[in-house]
Amino acid sequence: MLIFSNYSKSFENIHISQPVVDINLEDTNKIIVRYPKFKRITHLILSFDAENLFLNSKSAYGYSFNFEEVLSNIENQTQNGYFVVGVTSNKSRKKQYNPYPRTQNINHAVEHLNSLINIYVPSILSDYDVDVNSVKKIVMGASMGGLMSLKTSILFPYFDNVFSFSPAFWFGFPDFISDLNNLNKNLFCNLSVGTNEGGIFGDSVSNIFPSEWNLDFSNNNSFYLSGVREVNKAIQAQNIKTNFLEISGGEHNEHTWVKVLEKFLNSV
Repeated sequence: MLIFSNYSKSFENIHISQPVVDINLEDTNKIIVRYPKFKRITHLILSFDAENLFLNSKSAYGYSFNFEEVLSNIENQTQNGYFVVGVTSNKSRKKQYNPYPRTQNINHAVEHLNSLINIYVPSILSDYDVDVNSVKKIVMGASMGGLMSLKTSILFPYFDNVFSFSPAFWFGFPDFISDLNNLNKNLFCNLSVGTNEGGIFGDSVSNIFPSEWNLDFSNNNSFYLSGVREVNKAIQAQNIKTNFLEISGGEHNEHTWVKVLEKFLNSV
């Protein structure tokens, strides 16, 4: 059983667990739970990189989704009530959030998902008396978390809504694109990418990735756009309902992603 404490004095309805050990990685994660104050629970949201959800001061790079404000505003205007289970990342993120490793004997991402979905989430839902069969189920993440959100919906298709912000498609490309054929055909996929995200690579993508990927290597921004467009193309080829947004001037951070978050939430 997980032991939770108050996440911040600013939020009485958000709690954080003690560290959860990933034995194979010799690292830890924490789980953050948010429940609606005055509404019946209608939506379950599983989120990756949970340290970036609620407060800029606790986020990895100084930006957050301002998630409590966004959710509270919607709850005040609708009958929706959002129960959030967020898992934080750690210094082993590139292993734990890459479900398409090229050299590892252990798929740490899949191991992480299995323990999260099969052990921790059911325990939390039971403790908070959440009936998983009566709520809409969303999995969300950004960058590598966006990659993980799509992989989660492949492995656990009862998540019938995905919010994937700027998925880090190059991890496992092109295997990742092929794996999208295994998505639940009843899925509703919200996908976004900004037009100015190429700065995250630190070098020209032509010096990093193989040209046979047949993406747009003319500049880093175009490379990112072309990759996420391939993700969208592969999803739509499965006749899966998709809401794909390209954000003009959008960068690789929560400041951009939060601009489309409410649109995604209103679609479910």
